[in-house]
Amino acid sequence: MQQRETAAVPKLVLSTGDRLLRRIVIDKPRLTIGRRPFNDLMLDDLTVSGEHAVVHTAAGTSTIHDLRSRNGTLVNGVAVTQRTLADGDRIDIGIYRLHYVIEREPAEVADGSMPDRGVAPTLAVLAGPQAGGTVRLERPIVSIADATGQVAVVAHRRTGWVITHLEGPSCPSVNGESIGLTSHPLRPDDLIELGGTIFRFQLDPPP
Repeated sequence: MQQRETAAVPKLVLSTGDRLLRRIVIDKPRLTIGRRPFNDLMLDDLTVSGEHAVVHTAAGTSTIHDLRSRNGTLVNGVAVTQRTLADGDRIDIGIYRLHYVIEREPAEVADGSMPDRGVAPTLAVLAGPQAGGTVRLERPIVSIADATGQVAVVAHRRTGWVITHLEGPSCPSVNGESIGLTSHPLRPDDLIELGGTIFRFQLDPPP
């Protein structure tokens, strides 16, 4: 019987508390981790620095570098500035945990593609430059922005969906009240105002 070709695929398995959030395939030589939205892996909590760490991968070996973060990067419970990663290593960044794993997958699916998991919640854009559009929350952490420079993130946590202020001079509001600097839970039909843009949070698919 012909054996199916497999490939060794390095991944980071992201979790917080007892909730598994997502699996990230390390498919590029430099993968950045931090709170700012331009990072390859954006983590939305204030315990994470804007540019927290980077994973360099070459010749099948991955090395994590702390970028002088405020709260540090721990590998297997030890603070590091740089560490070559081994299969099963545990990385702690703020409230998040990443497990570094090497998985063997069929070569044709080793590109990190994910199966369809059904209809995702959405943010309907009610006012602003993109009025009439829709933001699909297809990932556990999604950034949203306004043309004025306001940036927030909507994230799926153990207790449900939350919104957190990320950048800009003022915090987002939910149903007319500022959320401040803490994560705010979202409920169906909540109205989010971000600068001059208004979104409606929807768990059900749009008609």
